[in-house]
Amino acid sequence: MNRSASGADPSNRRRRHIAGATAVAAMVLLATACGSIKEDTGAGTAQNDAKLCKRSTDKVIGFDYPLTSLSVYGDLKRFAEQRAKERGYTVKYTADDENLQKQTQNMQTWVTQKIPAIVSYPLEPASMEPLAQEARNNCTVFVSYASPLKNQDAAVLFSGLESGKELGKTAAAWAKEHKGPVKVLVLNNRDLAVGAQRDDGLKATFPAGVSNVEVVSTQKAGTRADGEQITRTVLQAHPDLNMVLGYDDDVSLGAQQAFINAGKNPKDPGIFIGGQDGSKDGLTAVSQGGIYRVSVAVRIRDIGFAVTDVPADLLEGKPNQGVNVPPVALTADNPELKDYLSDYS
Repeated sequence: MNRSASGADPSNRRRRHIAGATAVAAMVLLATACGSIKEDTGAGTAQNDAKLCKRSTDKVIGFDYPLTSLSVYGDLKRFAEQRAKERGYTVKYTADDENLQKQTQNMQTWVTQKIPAIVSYPLEPASMEPLAQEARNNCTVFVSYASPLKNQDAAVLFSGLESGKELGKTAAAWAKEHKGPVKVLVLNNRDLAVGAQRDDGLKATFPAGVSNVEVVSTQKAGTRADGEQITRTVLQAHPDLNMVLGYDDDVSLGAQQAFINAGKNPKDPGIFIGGQDGSKDGLTAVSQGGIYRVSVAVRIRDIGFAVTDVPADLLEGKPNQGVNVPPVALTADNPELKDYLSDYS
């Protein structure tokens, strides 16, 4: 069986993770409906609160996702709506424009309206806590997305820390085998909780004492345009730059474009670009076997289904403390790559 560049077998690792999650799930009486990966996400007292609350019978879920410019957003909505249709639910959305003030206002509106269930990706978890508490006081089901909150009934998580660690391990393994200096640009986004977690994970495993590695620049990047512009500038200062590690696929795809625009061979064996998320464009770039060598992916299908399944279960009085979808480092020779890509077909 093929292995990732890190030397670990992602298939076995994912199976072990799921097996562990299943054991935990059994201990905390988690539901395993509809194929979603469910495990303890540190949720609070959802079952106890359910006994105290009279939940709405309206089948409406509000999905508050502020980073709508990310390429994974469309597919995330598609899977959430597919599951909602199967279960007879309607999904509503906010328009936060990646702005904390707008997110707060939109969430306050939903809380005031006592919408039956909310799934929210908090730009700032601390700012979301009072709104989440107010929502739960109204018996609204509140599910946190990406970052756990104190005031939540459950969470939909995909470990940012583990994702960053997988990217770091894959990059360090490639650098060890590379004959010659490895000049590195790190594109992070610590303004987001999950971005900070991914950066912490990357630092925990990279460069891991690999002697030929030099990090020549670390900068914040939030979009594909940011990734391209920053990489172009760093390439001008360091023409021998040969590694970029991005906090998501969008910024890393921008970096790839900068290398191509600079006249670099898109199949150059001496260049390594890695991203995170497992977006369609990111996985497609990996499958082409060029300089985009890895995307640390979470199964977008599982997350999208969970956006509906977790709040719907709680509204229906079923135990569900959420999911934690494990990240997997997908390289061109990883047999799981085609399965993840099939979610986008």
